[in-house]
Amino acid sequence: MKFEYNRDKETLLNVMDSKAKKKNIVVRENNNKMEITLAQGKFGTSVEAVPVTFKGKISEKENACEIEGKFTFGFYLYTMVIVAAALIVARFLWSAYKMQTGNMILCGIVAVILVIVVAVVVTKAAKPKEIITEFLNDLNKK
Repeated sequence: MKFEYNRDKETLLNVMDSKAKKKNIVVRENNNKMEITLAQGKFGTSVEAVPVTFKGKISEKENACEIEGKFTFGFYLYTMVIVAAALIVARFLWSAYKMQTGNMILCGIVAVILVIVVAVVVTKAAKPKEIITEFLNDLNKK
């Protein structure tokens, strides 16, 4: 995601800090790298259920700057899903080779549960992403 601003970097960081405090958002900047998260305990449990962080890089242009980055979770969701899927497929293939239909059915059930868990995490992460995106869109001079 890319956000463009009509402020210089120093002014933008000052505005971000002041607006972030009002909106219970934590902004960390170090060597042109940004981390933006929601303050813990300030939002409802449904918003804080999945920790979401915007990680990006801030770059300055002539009297303007931009932040380019992406959203990440507080854990390695995609890595865990890939590893789990690989293990499920390996177990399924071994069970098919050994003609163990009970294990094959179990692999199918676990795969469905994995898909449901990922869908729930992505759905619960939508609200924090929306709050942070709204914050990042509201930093230009008016």
